[in-house]
Parts: sequence; structure tokens; C-alpha cells
Amino acid sequence: PRLCVCVCVRVSDCPRSLRAQGPRAGAMPAPWSQEVPCAGLQREPHVGDVVHIAGHGPATVRKLAARSKFEVMYPNGDTAQVDRHDILVHEGSPLPNVCTSPTGPRRLEYFGRAFDDASRTIRTPSATFSLVATMVGGGVLSLPYAMSQCGLVLGTLVLALSALASVWTLDMLVSCARCTGRDTFELVGHAAFGEGCRKLTVTLVFCLTWLAQVAYFVLVQDLLAPMALLIAPGVFDSFSDEGIRRLVVTLAAVLLAPMCYKGSLSALRFLCFASVGSVVMVGIILGVKAVTSLGHRHEIEIMDPDKSSRALDFSVTLTLWPETFLKALYVVPMFGVSFLCHFNALPTHQELQRPTRQRMQRVLKLSMCFTTLLYLFVGISGYAWAGSCTCGNILLNFARDDPAVALGRVALGLVLMMNFPLLVQPCRNTLFRLLVAVFGLKPASAPDEALGADIPPPAQLAQTLVMVEEDSTPTTAAADAVAGGSAAEPGPPRSTSPPGSASLQDAARSPSLGSTRSRAQVHAYRREDARGMMDRGSTIEAIDTFEPKEEIVQQSAAEPSPAQRYCLTTVILVSSLLMSMFMKSILVVWSVLGSTVAFMIAFILPAAFWHRLVGPRAKKAKRNVVAALLVAYILLGMACSTLTAMRLDAPPCPLAHDAAAAASPATELPVGNFAAGAEADSLVTLAKREPRGVLSV
Repeated sequence: PRLCVCVCVRVSDCPRSLRAQGPRAGAMPAPWSQEVPCAGLQREPHVGDVVHIAGHGPATVRKLAARSKFEVMYPNGDTAQVDRHDILVHEGSPLPNVCTSPTGPRRLEYFGRAFDDASRTIRTPSATFSLVATMVGGGVLSLPYAMSQCGLVLGTLVLALSALASVWTLDMLVSCARCTGRDTFELVGHAAFGEGCRKLTVTLVFCLTWLAQVAYFVLVQDLLAPMALLIAPGVFDSFSDEGIRRLVVTLAAVLLAPMCYKGSLSALRFLCFASVGSVVMVGIILGVKAVTSLGHRHEIEIMDPDKSSRALDFSVTLTLWPETFLKALYVVPMFGVSFLCHFNALPTHQELQRPTRQRMQRVLKLSMCFTTLLYLFVGISGYAWAGSCTCGNILLNFARDDPAVALGRVALGLVLMMNFPLLVQPCRNTLFRLLVAVFGLKPASAPDEALGADIPPPAQLAQTLVMVEEDSTPTTAAADAVAGGSAAEPGPPRSTSPPGSASLQDAARSPSLGSTRSRAQVHAYRREDARGMMDRGSTIEAIDTFEPKEEIVQQSAAEPSPAQRYCLTTVILVSSLLMSMFMKSILVVWSVLGSTVAFMIAFILPAAFWHRLVGPRAKKAKRNVVAALLVAYILLGMACSTLTAMRLDAPPCPLAHDAAAAASPATELPVGNFAAGAEADSLVTLAKREPRGVLSV
């Protein structure tokens, strides 16, 4: 019956913008006629309905102006009178104030880049690797400590739940982007809650990338200071352990400064491969060490609060459950920040070929599965090596002269250093945009590019932090230092960067790419066409293309002048370097980052965006579940933040605080087998290790 009705419709009754697509004489109806009914085939639009206006996009019907004419309001507040033929799709509004949101009818999905755009060059394997590189980085070195505090069972469960929660919120973020046509985290926030939320997201990205730099510097001290002592032991005779670490990180900052001041870093975009490779190599080393030491007494090292090392000889017994609930709660943010890649998700979606919902969901699930297995292997291997003495950085539990571990330290340390400039760039750009938005600082230039493109898209913000690729097409910035990962941006312009737990680099695009774009456009597609899997080479046609009404979408990405760039870079470098020198351990950085900024970016904001933009049209049960989880995320974030604030003086290694109380450099303390509830039945010999590696017993 529907086919018969469509055949009988006169061409004059169809939307003017679609008449060119209308059926030829004797031909079957055009594809749009099956989903976008023409005038007279459905009830007329009512006041409050959400409509899509040909050439103008989503709007809300305010009143009937005249026969077959309607007064509509666009998301930016402008009103206009449109003819009935210009309304391609309309549906009842779930909210009375839906006109404040750029969300269109549910039957349509919106893309900032056309479905078949030639710049969509990333396939599923490349997109998966991009997200993995965003998450995996230096932050993985703290997962063994998190596992030791939770126990094997609870640690594995929390890791799996963190991965599932991240997949869900990533899918929420993609849903928000597809219902608004916004391709950056910042603009999705603006679509959901307005200018205030946009400023909040910019602030969070700045905090994320800045804390990631602090984490990078702390990791550089942990990784390269032992190597400096090993290579040139006599050179540092007059330095304390703390002095050596500060000297090493200062030299590293001086070497990195020239690259940090540059405006373009596209030459470093392939470092994501080295980031992931170095982490995998460290994981293999940990696995071999753990397997060969099982059931045998072996020597490990720990670090005291004064940064001096101690050697311990004992056999490890693993626990299944945490010793106390508070210890487990303290490390929960470390698991969550390990999967932080939400800034890279939208750029990945923008670069993905044939970006149907099923294809994007497959990318998200594959990347999370691979990353979870890698994290689980590293976490259990490190815990099996050091037991309850596991340090916040598992490599601190190995002697500095261990050949295999020394190789891993050098490889990972150099990768973090090379990725550091990719973290500085998005930090500088977001800080500048924040100054422009809050204090009215005048941009030096205004390339015609959508605001928010300067945040590194695929950021390794989850683990180690940010890698930004610069190019005329989207760039990849990895906020690797935050959680320990590196990121590669999908798409013609690809770039990668370290960890998001240390790989937070995935945060946004970099405005310094120096390329300009034509005015932003949004393409509308039928929802059922853009959801299922598609054969290679197949595509779908847009039913409409329009320019967004909101000025913020068309606004140019603010870029600092050379003088402003040098000034901001200097402030960022000096402040992060000084902060890293006073951090007790990497645990403090991950805890602060994970319990505050990462919780907001990874869990709270995506759920809030979804509840605002997609929730009104979703099933009530799902909407209630998301609302309940949103409340749970907020409460958990507050609890973790409070606990983190109480433990800002956490030592690098859990046993170091107790060992420091020993009266003599060489004492015997009853430590037991470290199993929960077990009585002390073994002795651990503590030996003070001098800064130059001389062991005095």
C-alpha cells in the first residue's frame, strides 16, 4: 500500500530540494520517498514539532504562519517562515525546549563530514589501532600496583568494568555526534548545554594535557635517572638521589624545548607505533620475569620517599581480595584513566570509511578487548613479580643493572620524550582558546576552521597522553601521559602520541596544522541507511546538506601569534617541570588526574551529553539506567577525589614507608608471605642501596 501511495504522489507535492531526485516516468520511487514522505502523506506539522528544513537543518515549529507556511526557530534562536514543501521530515518533540538543541528528527543522522567523503581513508584495523595507541602508554606501568591493592579477583573485575563503562560512554559520545553533526568533544558539549559547557570542556582538556605533562616528567625521572647512574656512576657522586632525578628531567626538558616551541609537529605522527611497541616489549619482559620467578625467592627493589633504593629478598604470595576497601577505592581511578580515549573517538569516527553505527561499534569493542587483555597481562605479571611490594611504577622494582629491564626503560623513556611535544601543543592551544573565551585575548589569526579542531583528536589521554598529527585533514593528538598511552589519528592526517591513562593524547585536534577549511557543513542521512554494515565500495546518499546556524561552529579556531606561542609554551613547560619535581610519586599524578579530570571526560560528561541530546527520544528504561549511572559516576568521582586529597603524600612504593622506619640500613623485618590474613613466616632482608649502586649489608 505504501508503494502505491508513493507512485500516485504528484511531483509538485514533494519538497522542492528533492524534486531533482524524484522518480522518472515509469521508474520506481526514489529512495528518499520511502523515508521522507511528501506533503499530504502524513499529518501536518504541529506547533512544537522537530523538523528538518531543506538547506537549513533542524528547527522547531513555533506556529502556523499561513496556509502551508510555518514559523520555525533554529538552534541559534533565529526564526523564519518556511513553506510546507521545505520541511523534509518532522516528528513530535519530546521536550518543550528542544529548539535550544541542534538535534534533528530521530529518523535522520547527521555527519560533519560526508559519508562517502574522499578524506575518509581509515579502515577498521587502522581505526582500532588508533584508539589502542591512544589508551596504551606509560600509565600501564601503574596497573600492577593497582592490581596489588585490589587483589586478583577484584582487580580483574574492576578492569573489565572500566572497559565496559568506557565502551558504553564512547558509544554515547558517538550517538551525540551523529544526532547533531558535531565532530569534536567541545562542540558536542556546546550542543548539549551551551557556551558554558564548551568552556568547561576546554578547561578540562587543558587540565588533562597539563597533568599529562607532569606525569611525563615524573616517568622520565623514574625511567632515565637509573640509566644515568648506570652509564656514568662517577659523574653524580656529589648529587643526592633526588638531585640526580631533578638534573635528568631538567636536561630532558632543555632537549625537548626546541620541538615544543614549534607550531607544526607532523613529522612525529608515526610515533604511536613506537609507543605501543615499547609498552608491548615491557609487558613481555614483565611476563618472562614473573614466570621465571614463580615459586622461587628473588630479589626486588623498592624506593623510599627520599628516592633512595632498597633491595628485598622474598617469595611472593598473591592475594585474591583487597586488604581494605579504601586501598581498592584509591586505585579505581587508575583503571578508569587507562581507557581514556574519548577525545580520539570522534576524530576516528570522522575519518572512518563507511562509518555506520555497527562499524564504529566494532572498532570500539575490538580496541577495548585488545587493550583490556594487554592491561590484564601486564597487571598480573607485575603483581606476580613484586607482590604486595609493587611500586607505583613497576620498573622501580627492578635493579638498575638488569639488562632486559634497562632496555625497556630506555625504549619507553625515549618514546615518552619524543611524544612530549605532541602533548604540549594541544595544551598550549586549549589554554589560548580558554584565554580568548574568558578574558577576550585577541587571536593572532583566524583560519576558517571549526572551533575545537585544534584539540588533538585521538589523544592518548588515557594513559600517557597526547599525540597530535598536523595536516590539512584532522590531526591526532595523543594525551599519552595521562594514563600512559599514545594515539594515532585516523584519517589522511594521522598522528599519534603517548599514553592516555598516560595516553590522553587523544584529546582534540591541533589548530597549528596551518590548514584552512571551507565553511563547516553538515550532511543528513536516513537513520536506517547509516546503521548497518555495508559492502566495500557501497555508499549512501545524503538527503540534505546545510551549514550549521550556530556561530560557534563556523567560528575559526583561535591560534596564538609566534610571540604568544613562545610565551604560553614557556609557562606550560616551566610550570609542569617544577610541579613534577615536587611530586612524591607517579601514583599521585594518576590519582589526581583519574579522580577529577578523567572521570569528568570519560564518564560523567558523555553520559550527561547523551541524557540531554539523545535521552529524550530513547526508551524510558535506558534513559533511567543512564541517569542512575550518571549519579553513580558523580558519587564515585567525589569519593575517589576525597581519598586522593588525603593521600597526596603517597610514597613511590607501598612498603617503603614502613621500611624507612627501620633503625639500621640492614635489618630483618618479619613480613610474612604477604597473603591476606597469613601470619609472618618469612624474613625480608632490607639493604640500603647507595646512590651509586654500592650495596652495603
